[in-house]
Amino acid sequence: MSTAHEPERLRWWPIATASVLAVTVVLTVLQFPFPGVRLALWRDPDALAAGQWWRLVTPLFVQYDAWWQIVVVFAVVAGTGLLVERVFGPAHLLLLYFTCGVVGQAFGYRWDPWDAGASVAAFGLLGAVSAWLLSPAGPRQVQVRIWGAVWPLAGVVLTVRGDMHGPPLLLGFGLGALLLWRDRRRHPDDRRPARAGTAA
Repeated sequence: MSTAHEPERLRWWPIATASVLAVTVVLTVLQFPFPGVRLALWRDPDALAAGQWWRLVTPLFVQYDAWWQIVVVFAVVAGTGLLVERVFGPAHLLLLYFTCGVVGQAFGYRWDPWDAGASVAAFGLLGAVSAWLLSPAGPRQVQVRIWGAVWPLAGVVLTVRGDMHGPPLLLGFGLGALLLWRDRRRHPDDRRPARAGTAA
């Protein structure tokens, strides 16, 4: 039976997060009985050099790690994705996820080839969450907001150390801050928590 609140529930359903996670879970599971799935998707410098440009994107869809690491990465994607999609909207969730993910994979080809995983995209989402934590729309508790500064600093350290998770974290922070700033410019009198994905 439909209710007056049904459209609101449907609007907040994290369809983008659920879709990305579902595809990644299925392909990750399939790689174990069918190793060819992983080989067709992961970072392959020779294949990329041969013109298979899609290998900048496809490594995001298969997590090649121990089971406990896979569970952790999927949990981070789900948690950060849910928050990012609620704050920025589904379209910007996909923009942040894949832009930061592709940048992370590009650095991965330089620093850690022959691998795959969605963790770089998750770190991009974490950067966007950090931007929100520091924004006027973020939580007011200092002990929570401080994490908005801690994670970008961690991104700098990771980048200096040659860890492929650093650049997407910093990019996610920058893109998230830009989206929030744009939303505030369009709605200067709106004091409610910003939801950048709703901007026209």
